[in-house]
Amino acid sequence: MSFGTRSLPPLGPPPVRSSILSPGGLATALTVLLGVCAATRVLMVVAGADRYGALDGVTDPDPSWALYSAVMGMTLLAMVPTAVVFIIWFHRVRVNAGVFAPDMFRRGAGWAIGVWFIPLVGPTLLAYGIAVRVWTASASKSAPGGPASGSASMAPVAAWCATFGAAMLTSLATGRVAEARTSVLVGMASDLLYAVAALLAVVWVRRLSALQSRA
Repeated sequence: MSFGTRSLPPLGPPPVRSSILSPGGLATALTVLLGVCAATRVLMVVAGADRYGALDGVTDPDPSWALYSAVMGMTLLAMVPTAVVFIIWFHRVRVNAGVFAPDMFRRGAGWAIGVWFIPLVGPTLLAYGIAVRVWTASASKSAPGGPASGSASMAPVAAWCATFGAAMLTSLATGRVAEARTSVLVGMASDLLYAVAALLAVVWVRRLSALQSRA
C-alpha cells in the first residue's frame, strides 16, 4: 500500500527576516513631515523677530501678533501628524532591533511608545537610551562581518538628542521669563533649535531605516 506524501513545514522558528517590518515607507513620510516642521519653526523665528520689533515700537503690533499667531497655528498643525508618525516609526525600528539582538533590551518594545509620554526625561534620556540600542543592534546586523564590524557612527543619534533636549529646555524657559522682549528672544532660540533638531532627525531616521533595510 502506498501513501501519498506532502511537504511538511520546516521545524524550528521561522527565519529572522520574516519578522522584520521595513521602516522605509515611514521614513519617507517622516522626511517630508520633519521638513515641514523645520520650515514652520524657521517661520516662527521670523515671526518672533517681527514681534520683537513690535515690542520696541519699530513695527505695528497688531499685524505682528496676527502673523505670530498664524505661524504658531501652522506649527502646531505640522507637529501633530509628525509626532504620530515618528512614534510609530520609533516603535517599528525598536521591534526590528529586538529581532536582531533580543538580549540587548531589558524592557519591552512598548517602551518605545511610552517614553514619549513621560515629561522631560522620557523624550530625551530614555528615548536616547532606546535609540542607541536600536542603532547598535541594527548596525551590527547590517554589517557584513557581524557585530564586530557594526561600527556605524552614532553621531546622528547623539546630535539629535542633544539638540532636541536643548530645544525642550529652552521652550520651558520661555514661559518663566517675565520680561516680554527677553521671552520672545528665548522663544526664537527654542524655535531655531527645534528646526535644527528636525533636520538632524531626518538624518537619523533615514540612516537607521537604511541600516535595517540592509539587515
